[in-house]
Amino acid sequence: MRTHLHTCMNNQSTISTKASTFSFTATRHLMIKTGFCALVLTCILFSQFAYSAPTSIQLIAPAHEATIRNTQGQVHISWVAHAKANVVYEIYLDDVLKKTTPHTEMALTGVERGAHSIYLQVKDKSGKVIAVSHTHTIYVHQNSKLFR
Repeated sequence: MRTHLHTCMNNQSTISTKASTFSFTATRHLMIKTGFCALVLTCILFSQFAYSAPTSIQLIAPAHEATIRNTQGQVHISWVAHAKANVVYEIYLDDVLKKTTPHTEMALTGVERGAHSIYLQVKDKSGKVIAVSHTHTIYVHQNSKLFR
């Protein structure tokens, strides 16, 4: 009887060890699945934020307070935009619309000497303003009209 009791206890201990091994394996498997699900969810969330990021525009050139020396009054403008497709960019010089373009660079001609302000607007296909750049002040230096 004593031997039988000892054998039963050993078997129970073996079953207990196998159960804890199974429990550890199941827990590890569950953790891996949970981690993978969390990774997939994170990727989906961040891709949604990147996809629906707000439109923005940054005027690159000319730099703020740049001095431009050009006899013909040409000012080359370039910008970086994070916008959806089918947008147009409007270039304003001294609060007057000068040009509209789908491109991210443009040259204005005939800009007179003196201080000027430049900024850009992004409009969607319905004409709604969806972003505005910071205003840059530029200084155009030219020869006098007497010497042109």
